[in-house]
Parts: sequence; C-alpha cells; structure tokens
Amino acid sequence: MKKKFITIAKVIQFTVLFCTGIQMAGFAQGFSPTTKARLQSIIDSFQNDPANTYVGGMSAAIKVDGLAFWQGATGYAARNVDGQNNLLPGGSPFTTSVLSRMYSVTKTFTAALVLELAKQGAFRLEDRVSNFLPMNLINPELNGAVTIRQLLAHESGYSEYTDEMQLQIAVAFQPTHSWTVPEILSFIHQVAIPGAERRYSSTNYILLGAIVEITTRKSVEQHFRQRFFTPLQLRSMFLGEREPLWNGATLASPHDNISPFNPIFQLTGQPTFPDAYTNISAFPFTSIVSLAFTGGGIVTNVADMAEWGNALYGGRATSHSVLHTMLNSISSTPDEDGDFLGYGIIRSTKISSTDVFIGHDGNGPGYRSVMFYQPDKKMTIAILTNYHGAKLYDVAKALYESLPDFTCDYRNKKDDKIQVCFNGHSLCLPRPAATLIIRFGAYLGGCDRRPDTRSEEVINVKNNKFIPEKPTITAYPNPFNDRITLTFKLTKPGKVNLAIYDINGKLIATVYNGFAEKGILQKVDFTTAKLPAGIYFSRLQTPDGVFQQKLTLVR
Repeated sequence: MKKKFITIAKVIQFTVLFCTGIQMAGFAQGFSPTTKARLQSIIDSFQNDPANTYVGGMSAAIKVDGLAFWQGATGYAARNVDGQNNLLPGGSPFTTSVLSRMYSVTKTFTAALVLELAKQGAFRLEDRVSNFLPMNLINPELNGAVTIRQLLAHESGYSEYTDEMQLQIAVAFQPTHSWTVPEILSFIHQVAIPGAERRYSSTNYILLGAIVEITTRKSVEQHFRQRFFTPLQLRSMFLGEREPLWNGATLASPHDNISPFNPIFQLTGQPTFPDAYTNISAFPFTSIVSLAFTGGGIVTNVADMAEWGNALYGGRATSHSVLHTMLNSISSTPDEDGDFLGYGIIRSTKISSTDVFIGHDGNGPGYRSVMFYQPDKKMTIAILTNYHGAKLYDVAKALYESLPDFTCDYRNKKDDKIQVCFNGHSLCLPRPAATLIIRFGAYLGGCDRRPDTRSEEVINVKNNKFIPEKPTITAYPNPFNDRITLTFKLTKPGKVNLAIYDINGKLIATVYNGFAEKGILQKVDFTTAKLPAGIYFSRLQTPDGVFQQKLTLVR
C-alpha cells in the first residue's frame, strides 16, 4: 500500500516540478486516440446510416471542463441541388468551424440574462406582462396578468407560435419580412390558465426578449455580447438577423422538406421544393430567424456551444444565485415529451436513464441542436446539424455510452476524483492533479491494456480486476420479479447489443445498443413492467461473439 502512494506522489511531484520549470508546449486533448476515433466513427455511422442517411451533416463536441476536449464533423454543410431543388451528388463539407443555428438552446442565454437583470432590479419576476406591453391592444385574447416568472417557467398558457398555422402561412407568403414581437403575438391564443401547467412554448421567450429591451433600452444582442459572448470568448456566436455573419465564417445551409407549402409558393411565384429533404437555401430565412429572436436566434459553431454549456452550468457564466435559481426551477413532473422543464433549462432522460443531464435542445426549419451538461463529470455534449430529420438525442446517447468511465473513488461521492491513464498505468487522482498530468500525455479513463504490476500497481480504480479472456455477462437478482440489473464487461472495445428475449425467441426489449469500452463494467437496469412470469434470455452480441444467460421471472 505504501508503495502505491509513493508512486503517485512521485508522479504528481514530477509533473508539478516540470510545469514550473519550463513553459508548457501545449494542451493535450485528454481523450485517447482510440476514444477519439470511436467518437468520430459514431457520428459517421449516423451520417451514413442506410435507414436514415443524413442529407446535410453535423458537428459534435464533448468538453470535460478543464480536462478534455474532442470535436468532429461529418457530412455536408451544403448539398448540391439542380434548378428544381432536387439533390445532386456532393456538396461542401461540414467542418467543425462551420456555423449552424442552435435555435432553442438560445433560451439558456435568455433565461440567464433575465434572471441577472431581475437581480439587478431592472424588473421583478412577479411583474406582469401588461406592465410592459399593451396586451389588450395587441391581442385581447391573451391574459396580460402573466408574470415574468411564468414566462420563464413556460406557465403562461400562451400557445406555441411555431404551431400557429396562420402564422406559418404568413411566413411562407412573406419570407423576407422581419417580424416584431407584437406582430407575432397577434397570432397567439390563450390555451391554458396562467400558472395551471408547464407547457413548452417559445412565445414565452420572445416576450422575455421584448421586456428586456423595453426596460433596459438596450438590444438583447448587446446584452448577450457584453455579458456572455465577449467575456467567455465565444467568438463565433451572434444573434441572427440582429447581427451580421462575421467575415470568413460559413453558415451551414438548411436541409428540410418544405413541400407542404408548395401551393402557397406557386401563388406567390416562389421556387417550389420536391416532396423530400433537400437543400432549402433558395427559401429566404429572414422571417424564420426574426421570429426565433430570443427564443432561438443564436448562431454558433459546436466548440463554442460546448464551452457555453460548461461555463453556464459550471458557474462561470453568471452568478451563483442565478445558476441556483435555474437549477432549482426544474419541474419534478415531466411534460408531454418526457422533459422536465425549468427556467431556460431542461432535465432530460433521453441521453441516459441513470445519469443526470441538464441543458436544452433546438429544433426548427432546416436545423437541430442539442447541448447537455452532465454535472458529476462536469462535461458538455454539444451537437449541431443542418438536417432537420436528424435524431440528435440518439447521437448524443451513443457518444456518451462510448466514453470511458473516468470518475473513480466511489466510496466518497463528495470527492472529485478522475481516472486517467498515464504511461500505461491507471491512476485515480484529484481533479486538479488529473488536469495537470493530462497536459503531459495522460488521457481520461483506464488504460486499454493491463498494466505491468511488477513495476507499479493500479490504484483506486473502480474496475481494476483482471479482464477474462471472454466477455462476461451477469444478472442480479436472478430469479427476479419487477427489476433486474444486467452487467457485462468486454475484452475489446466495440459495438455491442444487449437484448431480452422470451423463451420462444421473441424480442422483448433492447436494453443497450452502442459502443462499450474494454474492461469497463457496464450496468443496465431492466424493468419488467407487465411481463408474465416465465423463462427469458439476455443476449449479448459483442465483437467476440454472442453470449446468453437464462433469466427467471417470478410473480
């Protein structure tokens, strides 16, 4: 035991002395070459999936605050089209520097801004909308007693403006019109009593933007730039339609299917579109982006969006009290989409059913995005795409499941310990020490090979047992009644599929489908719901073959 601690002490001492003695040459990226290659292969597999080939492309980034960063891109920033908007082969590549529309991830900025201004006394969260806008004149149907707090919480009862068909038709007729908030409100309906329920509506957040500008007499883009973009060095970000595309930047072209509006386009003489996903750059986006405003107008590259996630939820972007308010605003009841709504924040179970993820997604014509933060790992996963048919939560889930487990020392949850591989040895270190040693070539997660225990032992690592020659799969308890936990460990990294079948070979459920790390114990819980008692089988398909285990369900 003494030898173990002396070894770690020497490593840390050497690193500190080395750091103070010379100027550091650069910052290692913190992920192993194997992990980075696997992450890239995941986004490529979604891009090239025969069942749903991405017409456009995407960029993705994973940033573990202070420790590691990876970004990758795949597909097309703009597909070639002919004169009738039909897709042609090829196009310009989607790179990590390409900008895209984050859409509703913008709400994370708006909520933080509104809470900061309220803290500074610009207004109170209990102030009514009618204090700032003449709602009785704009739209008498709308309840002017809705408060700023209810707007933040999606409790206004105002309809979602993007769902208003008459507004959609108006945009199709006038795609170059720049919309104001009062104009948008004239199309809105009161669909619920204020405060009665949380129902997601972007109408709430464009109203918040209007209130900010009325009370401060300063544009929201100025607020965003002065409070967030510039201090956090988010150099790629700007608010669409309010600020221009910066010199040298490339904005990904939108890819979508807007053929339902062809009858309107024919009346107005606009170009029509095929009944398929295509490059819709021929359709002006002035109206769409002006409608998005503080509910979805920010443009960014993927690295800056990942940095924003870490800065906001890591406490660097705003005050502790503002972040505390945002985090504690999350509802304990999911909405109709299964999301837990808060003030510009969503807690989602779509990336992991066990690990907490907070953030937001974006979804609008031609583009999608996700930006979610995992608090225990202090890590943000960010994805941008210019293909509206993309399933980004599936991408995010696959990326997350492919990462090595880099937290350790599970005996004390308060300890922030990080597992790294350095010179072939797995180490469990305090986060500051891990940050330091990563600068000299260490990477997150345990080493891919079993270390030479004759020279140094693996210490304080969750999964430090000898890896058997064949993958293992276990089930506990077995027999079981309402819930069973399946665990497995691989001898080589790769894609795995774990599914439950009944005794007749009928598929009951796929409980894991993605990449898994070598030698890392994977744990999956399965709830039996209304399954009848009987014999079932878990089937694990791995790069080394297929492995099964008999399961007995009792009632």
